[in-house]
Amino acid sequence: MSDGPNANRRSPLRSGALVCHGVLLAALAAAAVTPATSGPRALAATLIVAPLLATLPGLVRGQRKVEQWLAVLLVLYAGATSVEVVAHAGTAPLFSAALLAAVAEIGLLLALIRRSPDHSPTVHE
Repeated sequence: MSDGPNANRRSPLRSGALVCHGVLLAALAAAAVTPATSGPRALAATLIVAPLLATLPGLVRGQRKVEQWLAVLLVLYAGATSVEVVAHAGTAPLFSAALLAAVAEIGLLLALIRRSPDHSPTVHE
């Protein structure tokens, strides 16, 4: 394991989470404007990805609170995309990619949160 306060920011887990975040953003934005781009579809794409974009700076900086909040937010995205995958009977590859990215990012974030230096397990008496 690397030493120093920035070790968690450079970890392969963080890199993987950032890749998943990018794939999720791209897949959701593309799915929202497919098959034809229009004003309302572009607005929908913006609204769909806005919460994910808002968390990006904190994710890059390795802010634990942002990682925790994002892990909860991603559960909603995973649920919504799984509904779309089922509704399209698996014929929506963008939603399938978004679902895989969301689930992978949740797992990576949970590992990052668990490994963070300020993580102190609570003891229940």
